Amino acid sequence: MALSHGRTRRRARIASVGALAATALALAGCGAGADIGGAGIACDIDQPDSPTTVNVLSYTSPSSDPFADAIVNGCTGENLTVEAPETDFAGQDQRAVQSMSSSRPSYDIVEVYGTVYPLYSDRGWITPLDDYVADQGDELGLDDIDPALLESLSYDGQQMALPTFWGTVVFVYRADIFEDLGLEVPTTFEEMFDAAETITQETGMEHPLALPIASAGDVSSVYNQILGSLGGQWFDGDQPVPTLDSPESVEALDTLRTTYENMSPQSTSWASPEVISQLQTGQAAMSFLFAGRVSALLDEEQTEHAGSFGFDVPPAVQEGGTPATSLSVDGLAIAENSEVDKDLLFDLIGVATGPEAAAEAAGATIPARTTEAQAADLPFEPAARAVLEGERPNALPLVPWMSDVFAVAAPVLNEVVSGDLSSEEGAAQLQQAAEKAIDDAGYGS
Repeated sequence: MALSHGRTRRRARIASVGALAATALALAGCGAGADIGGAGIACDIDQPDSPTTVNVLSYTSPSSDPFADAIVNGCTGENLTVEAPETDFAGQDQRAVQSMSSSRPSYDIVEVYGTVYPLYSDRGWITPLDDYVADQGDELGLDDIDPALLESLSYDGQQMALPTFWGTVVFVYRADIFEDLGLEVPTTFEEMFDAAETITQETGMEHPLALPIASAGDVSSVYNQILGSLGGQWFDGDQPVPTLDSPESVEALDTLRTTYENMSPQSTSWASPEVISQLQTGQAAMSFLFAGRVSALLDEEQTEHAGSFGFDVPPAVQEGGTPATSLSVDGLAIAENSEVDKDLLFDLIGVATGPEAAAEAAGATIPARTTEAQAADLPFEPAARAVLEGERPNALPLVPWMSDVFAVAAPVLNEVVSGDLSSEEGAAQLQQAAEKAIDDAGYGS
């Protein structure tokens, strides 16, 4: 890594080399979910006075790529090189931990999200941004970012990252089928199961309901959505004391098992891409998906049913409950152990989270900037925003032991779904696994 030894105080407006060609290639690939991010985005920042390389660690996805590309393609030039190696979601966290806990860091800017940034913050691995926000917040137009999103990336009263994009779990359904059969959007799980039965009877679709409950993190996400709808909690407030053997947790496990029984037996191997494929091919008509992942359903080159999907607030488990949803916010943070000038790193984050990058990203996800999000007229954005502004958006608890507990929950949940454990046994094992995970992470009493 080349180190920065101070910067000139001049401004340089850099356009990426070959921007027009990059734009043309990206436009040609949009039907396959490609991004245009970064091509020709203005990078109006102070340049280092010696050759400097900045490495960005961001997982590869249609939602994340435009923000990293904004500075990789838009800011590389003169003395500055910005690189962002491809990595998958699981690999990103592993690399982040290795780099930020090392005396020889590999990355300078790191993408963060709900299950990891509290741990990174608690360990002192990422730099608080409050002074930068106070000095440059007006210039960067941060008041265009919903305060709830900024709050979702704060820790112990400090702003630890700037949001790039967000999403809530929304209810996805075939609006044409619902209209043809006179079905209303369900407000409870019972109504959803009844709608699935009606669709099967009237259309022959074998398994109209498809949720991502793959054995990794997906099943834990669905459990969180159901638990929140029932008023349950993972922990006793912000204390490292799990409450996963509560009556609400037992009921959530009952509901999780019943939901699986209303889906294909193959659904335990389905993550979001497989569920999206079921919807695209007409093998499913209802799902719960994070809003940032549904753009492929709107692409006429990927599905003949594009234009037939509706998006709404998810149903509650029971009448009178809150929606079975969850909020997720991604953002960019500065690695505390980076040897690159942190002023430069914050300037780059300002570009990556700015309005131009947000506008580029709006075709694939909901950018954190409200103006660009609403200007894009995304059909799923109103449902997601209704959840965000609702009574309980149900983000995962912002505590540093959440990622460890989230990981150990999945194997137990899988056994409940398969019927190998009763809900009561599952709740007891969840509690035990969570207590051990918290102790192993060093947060136990």
